[in-house]
Amino acid sequence: MRLASAVRDFAQLCFDFVEGRPHPPIPAPILPPAPVVPTTRLTPIDEAPAEDEPEEDEDEATTAESSDEDGTLRTGRDDDLEEQCRQMLRKLGILTATDLVNVRWNPRLRSTAGYAAYPSWRIELNPRLISFEGQVARTLKHELAHLVAYHRAGRRRIDPHGHEWRQACTDLGIPGEPAHHHLPFPRAKMQRNHAYQCPNCGMIVGRVRPFKRATACLVCCRKHNRGEFDVRFKFVKVPIQERL
Repeated sequence: MRLASAVRDFAQLCFDFVEGRPHPPIPAPILPPAPVVPTTRLTPIDEAPAEDEPEEDEDEATTAESSDEDGTLRTGRDDDLEEQCRQMLRKLGILTATDLVNVRWNPRLRSTAGYAAYPSWRIELNPRLISFEGQVARTLKHELAHLVAYHRAGRRRIDPHGHEWRQACTDLGIPGEPAHHHLPFPRAKMQRNHAYQCPNCGMIVGRVRPFKRATACLVCCRKHNRGEFDVRFKFVKVPIQERL
């Protein structure tokens, strides 16, 4: 059957050739794809990523007050400072946080001496503190006091620099600690483009960024609701004023 079909096709091809008719193109055979050979490309040194290097502003890159001997600002975690925090937490009886506390140098901090984040128990310090005698230890206790105060308060809302924080400062050996530092760090000029007013007492607060969640006046909440959030004192956005 196949032989007869092949003979018939060959005869038709010969007839078309004699008559001068174009014959259909013969399809090319389908070959299996060539196997893919894995290759390895070595990244040149000048193209190697620098993910671990912090991005610095121009002012920070040219400031050398708190740089190390090689002229670079400190960055990353500090094991010695973390151990100091663990020892202080053990003395206060807060053993559950000894494995959570994380202290690191953040060269992107400019006007801020330090920063504390709860409940992650993260402390960030400005590397420029190294240039001022005794300020690293003091700022470390200042920020740790924030974490201790929030830990003791639990779910209760507290003032960041209220009596809970002041008590924690006393327990850590820095009684009378001021809420804000007066070190000669470069001050960032940030425009407050958002204003909010308490519907009860009329107090107006300016904000660089808008509130991301419902926020109420702490003074009124303390006075009328034992410091808990009360929708009656929720801040209402108002037109910005020049004095803000």
